[in-house]
Amino acid sequence: MSEKSVWLFLFILLYAAFCFFWGVRGSKFNSENPDKYYLADKKVSSWVFFFAATAATFAGLTIISQSSLIFNDGFQYVGTAFIAITVPLGSLFFFKRQWMLSRKFGYITPGEMYFDYYKSDTLRIITVLVTFFVAIPLLAVFFGATGFLVNVLSDGYISRDLGMWVISTIVLFYVTRGGFKSVVSVGVVQSWLYFITVIILGLIIYYFVGNFEVFGKALSKLASSSISNWGNTNGYGGGDYNGYFALPGVIQWVGGLGKTSAVGGPWTAMMIFTFTLSFMGVVLSPSFSMWSYSAKHPKVFSYYQVWGSAVAIGFILFIFSTYQGIGASLLGANSEINNSGLSINTVLPELSQKDHTLLIYNIINLMDNSALWLTGLLAVGVIAAIQSTSAAFLMTSGSIITRDLYKTYVNKNITWKNELVAVRLITMLIFLASLYLATFAKPAMVIFSGISISIAFQFLIVLLGLVWFPWITRGAAISGIIIGIIIVILTETIGQQISGNRLPWGRWPLTIHSGVWGLIFNVFICFSVSAFSALAKIDTDRKHRQKFHDFLNDHMGLHPSRTKLRSFAYVIALIWLFFGAGPGQVLGNSFFGDPGGGYEAWILKIPSIWGYQLIWWFFGIGLIWFLASKMDLSTLPNRPIQANDLHKQPDEVLGEVNYIDKLGTGYGWILILIGIAIFTIIFYVYFV
Repeated sequence: MSEKSVWLFLFILLYAAFCFFWGVRGSKFNSENPDKYYLADKKVSSWVFFFAATAATFAGLTIISQSSLIFNDGFQYVGTAFIAITVPLGSLFFFKRQWMLSRKFGYITPGEMYFDYYKSDTLRIITVLVTFFVAIPLLAVFFGATGFLVNVLSDGYISRDLGMWVISTIVLFYVTRGGFKSVVSVGVVQSWLYFITVIILGLIIYYFVGNFEVFGKALSKLASSSISNWGNTNGYGGGDYNGYFALPGVIQWVGGLGKTSAVGGPWTAMMIFTFTLSFMGVVLSPSFSMWSYSAKHPKVFSYYQVWGSAVAIGFILFIFSTYQGIGASLLGANSEINNSGLSINTVLPELSQKDHTLLIYNIINLMDNSALWLTGLLAVGVIAAIQSTSAAFLMTSGSIITRDLYKTYVNKNITWKNELVAVRLITMLIFLASLYLATFAKPAMVIFSGISISIAFQFLIVLLGLVWFPWITRGAAISGIIIGIIIVILTETIGQQISGNRLPWGRWPLTIHSGVWGLIFNVFICFSVSAFSALAKIDTDRKHRQKFHDFLNDHMGLHPSRTKLRSFAYVIALIWLFFGAGPGQVLGNSFFGDPGGGYEAWILKIPSIWGYQLIWWFFGIGLIWFLASKMDLSTLPNRPIQANDLHKQPDEVLGEVNYIDKLGTGYGWILILIGIAIFTIIFYVYFV
């Protein structure tokens, strides 16, 4: 066994010990009642939710793919980092209201909430099925990536499948034993490992590149060439630019990937816009609706939305992941750049388009000759990032299937003691199904994972009816989500396979993401059925649904001093959606200088599109803060919620003390300071 493998296994052992500790500790807490196991007694504090939810939402889905796809597609893919704004934007409109309903009526799973509101077993079953088909393929991808990481960094000493099966059991143990309390407790440290890993990887690239001036001048030479995986934009987007440095237009009237691809690359302004909207499916999914129930009070969400998603994740994706992906192309990973003599250095092995996902592993391997221990630490950081999202999906999917399927339709009178056994067994079966898919059905794993978030995005209409629009009927919600899911399938790769490649379009026709294609049909069907029900006067449950909305409006109304800001909020939100993540983003191609005009023509000394995106990211942070705090979308209710003492006065809620709060106000900030100190020492020793 090599010295690198020893360091790798040592850090994995330390990480596993920490996870097992929380699994055991959490098991002593959750045996009393369902709330404690499923939702950590609904007392997750601000800073714990901030760290754990941020990592669970983004870490596993971006740690490997973001940098590698930026390396492959260039600055046009950087625009997808606006998920740091659109994801919290989605949670802003639903988390607080779902939290209020869960406190009023004692919901544990979203299926219970949907059934209570819509009076529909069908919608409850759809919730279970979507949870199942979203969780298993994503878990398979996450587990497979973990095994592949161990295989690569151990120089083949451990096979992918063996590493995957062994290391993934860490997640299974602390999820099943400790429940949600262990998930969020471990998630705090996983978030720090994720942040530190991405930052150090960016600093490694910075070290080998030289400095920002060298970086900028090298990019300007590349932008003046025609070297790009997608060629030039050929007039799309306002000029004939290198596709690596510009968006290929607002939209292109093409059949989609597999039929006729977009000129200059697939990431048009509309493609980026619809992708970032579809990514909201992460927080709109039933799995993350459960997270909203766990918070101690709704002000918790603002920390996650503003400082976690918009600030921290935006900083990670727009700056560090971008620097990794683009910097790697100048450090030997791109053979065409190397052959043209435009690379700064050749420390990285060359990667083909098919192998671009290896980028992160290759960057980690750069430490082989100088700091083998850092290789082990970075590897565990990647594993922790992947497992933070894995644990979130595994925990909530097991809970939803147990409560909304087994307990509701199979064993209604089950005791809590037996229910706890059942949820652990069901979670283990989901875990085994995911590993089986990752081991023996890799093509299916890739196909189904690609549509999972787009399918979850279709719950947008169900949630709109639940907390905003009482005129959306049960039949409309069910019809809409079913049609939406079908359209998602038909506009993805799986649609071509089902039809024998007979469909006249490919994947993402007209450079519009499948999630938005599904939502368009979802909205049309839903609104049509609702309108028909109103005209025909056959909506017999309107009064029942209105009671929920009366309760929400009674407790969540906008503060009187801010009612005049409502129109302003609509305006700035629409402006940001259009010019930030939307069609107006194409203006950034040359707003701060012609991409091919040379370094001196670049006003910001970085590519124009990158500067434009960074500025609108900054505006997006302001938008999220304004909506969360000033429009009261993530503040305390304006009246106490009372239902059999399920909820106390807001001030009393804030004043309650539990062990998580003690950890947050004591050990948590000590942990933060220690982490900063360690990071500072590493930076000083190796990079100064």
